[in-house]
Amino acid sequence: MAKKNHLYQDILQRLFRCEYRFGDRIPVKEIGEEMGVSRHPIMTALYKLQERGFVQITAQVGCEVVTPGAESIQDFYRMFALTEGLIAELAASRATAEEIAQLRLINAQIEALDAGDASHAGAYRQLNVAFHTALHAMAHSPVVCDRQSANFELSDFYIVQTCGFRAHLDRVAGEHHAVIEAITARQPDAARAAAQAHIDSVSQTVSAALGQNGA
Repeated sequence: MAKKNHLYQDILQRLFRCEYRFGDRIPVKEIGEEMGVSRHPIMTALYKLQERGFVQITAQVGCEVVTPGAESIQDFYRMFALTEGLIAELAASRATAEEIAQLRLINAQIEALDAGDASHAGAYRQLNVAFHTALHAMAHSPVVCDRQSANFELSDFYIVQTCGFRAHLDRVAGEHHAVIEAITARQPDAARAAAQAHIDSVSQTVSAALGQNGA
């Protein structure tokens, strides 16, 4: 199981690094030779990636990275935003003062990044993962948050494949701040609205880049 999970993560990180772009074939034989494993565990990892929306496997043809259309991406982000809104709503009722303080600290680190510096994109992604992981924990609802974690990975994939993380860096700290303030004020409706607005903003950036790229 550990080896299969390692293969899953390895291929997923290749997708995040854009080694494989939308529509590219996944070279199963090359991956096997590179990692010293047989085809079977690689295909197991690829089937898991297919279940989560990253790749498409066609019998007797092979595996390729998905090529989502604009409507598909917009539908995904509508679902993603609604769930993130629910998580923020729950956090507004359940988060501790210590958890809120930690969320502020992470967002301050994001705010300190220079949106004009390309080298900060990787740091932003790591901090953004930390921010949303902390936000999810504040909801104290493992069932909801476990499912949203998979959505979060798919969103990151869409971002790196279209606009890149720098595209949203100049706005993200302010959008996060609105979520934090609503949670601090114990206003569930406002927290839900702020979280949904944040994900909607990301969706607009991704969709605009998709249109420019002609995908």
